[in-house]
Amino acid sequence: MRGLKELIQKKSARAPQGVDEKIIFHIAKCVLVEEYGVRGGENIIPSYYKDKKLFLTPRSSLWGSEIYLMREHLAKRINTTLGSEEVKEIKIAQQ
Repeated sequence: MRGLKELIQKKSARAPQGVDEKIIFHIAKCVLVEEYGVRGGENIIPSYYKDKKLFLTPRSSLWGSEIYLMREHLAKRINTTLGSEEVKEIKIAQQ
């Protein structure tokens, strides 16, 4: 039987370098919950990521305005958590 350490080493050797969309979405959701609480996490949804642009979909215009005002701060928080500059711009997507 193989040990856990051996399996982890094999998996990490095959893992692609860089950060994928799922990791960006997870970190963005965590930052949103830290900044705005559970209500913010429920009402602001990461929807699309491409070319270092993260699109967030708000459930109301109130949350859309909040994202617009705090988009630079949110991008800095996400990048700090990731340890690299993966999100250069946050945009608001329409439902």
